[in-house]
Amino acid sequence: MPYYDLNRGINKPVEFKGLVGNNIYFLVAGISLTFVLFVTLYMLGVPLLLTLLLTFAAGGGMWAGVFALNRKYGEHGLMKASARRSSPKYITNRQSRLFQQLNQDRTGRA
Repeated sequence: MPYYDLNRGINKPVEFKGLVGNNIYFLVAGISLTFVLFVTLYMLGVPLLLTLLLTFAAGGGMWAGVFALNRKYGEHGLMKASARRSSPKYITNRQSRLFQQLNQDRTGRA
């Protein structure tokens, strides 16, 4: 039985065959969806050869896609990229009250 080293030490990211971080979960989700695709096509009565071809094509594309994401973004880069997309590019303030009240003394002392 082969032995796969999942963790290399203290304070190192979880790694499996080159995949690090959340990419492992994306791979597991993709394999699960590929299995569901196979079962669905088989139960619908699609010919077995076509079912296998579609399943292997979807699985291979998913596998290549996850490893491409891993190479491009690394361990935390995908989360950073999604956070960058969701944050606003500019912050605008259309009310001048904030700037008018900056010099006022709120303690009541003169």
